[in-house]
Amino acid sequence: MENENMDDDELRYKEHDDSSASYRSDSEDQTDFSDITASNPSWLDKIQHTVRNILQAVNLFQTPVDKSEAARIRKEYEGSSSKLSKLESTITKLSEKLKHDFGPEKEFYSFYDRCFENKESKYVYKVCPYKHASQVEGHSTTRLGNWDKFEDSFRAMIFSNGDRCWNGPGRSLKVKLRCGLKNELTDVDEPSRCEYVALLSTPALCLEEKLKELQHKLDLLNMEQIQSHDEL
Repeated sequence: MENENMDDDELRYKEHDDSSASYRSDSEDQTDFSDITASNPSWLDKIQHTVRNILQAVNLFQTPVDKSEAARIRKEYEGSSSKLSKLESTITKLSEKLKHDFGPEKEFYSFYDRCFENKESKYVYKVCPYKHASQVEGHSTTRLGNWDKFEDSFRAMIFSNGDRCWNGPGRSLKVKLRCGLKNELTDVDEPSRCEYVALLSTPALCLEEKLKELQHKLDLLNMEQIQSHDEL
């Protein structure tokens, strides 16, 4: 009833006043939010920064590694590892090799990692200095002895503790050395049961003058053979 008694001017004034109040209320709400933001401008940044630090600590927030670069580094590492392994293997082999006695002038150094063979009847005899000696018949191999030592002032090589004979001792081999123009295994024999003897000619046992003398004799023989052929 009170509104009905108001005149038009009063109604217009009241509506204007209500509108202004409403406007002020909205404005005040906006100001309040801005004040909150202004008073705490970095709270979200602080949380994000903390999270980044945690992720970095466990290596989950790192820049991705270039796959091609990683592959290149891996390849270089594998190549270096392979070279190192080969070098270590070479050093080990050389260390083992240098443990042996190669004679007063190292004249038997060339014997290492070499084997000398001779066929006698149905057997093939194989002598490997610093390792072992064997007798081969077809697919059957009998160990005549393992490397033992030099004997007689480096005039003989001894192989011992080979395969045992039937109701007998372990086999052994004595290789007598003599000067020769080339390495040649000959005259393998078994003078007593399970004890073998052989002869090895080798330049390692020759003096330089002796080699020259032998070479001169060989040249003369070759010349005589040529002359004989021409005369025929």
